[in-house]
Amino acid sequence: MSSPSIFTVLATLALWLTALALLAVVLAAAYRHHLTRHPYTGCRPCKGTGRRRSRVFAHSVGYCPDCTGTGLKPRPGVRLFNVR
Repeated sequence: MSSPSIFTVLATLALWLTALALLAVVLAAAYRHHLTRHPYTGCRPCKGTGRRRSRVFAHSVGYCPDCTGTGLKPRPGVRLFNVR
């Protein structure tokens, strides 16, 4: 039984790498499209309300510093893909 030639192995490797690169481009384009439709997510620390209670004084309530009181935070990748 003979082993495949080096050219066959390199051609197969090039084909797989091309397919993987094409898949990565398609997935990035799909994620960017999703980000244009839904660029924000709810803020976790304030649970989307925009207000947080103080840890020291239970009666004290103020704006959430993480989302600046809006209750929304940009999703990961919004700045990377420059989506607004």
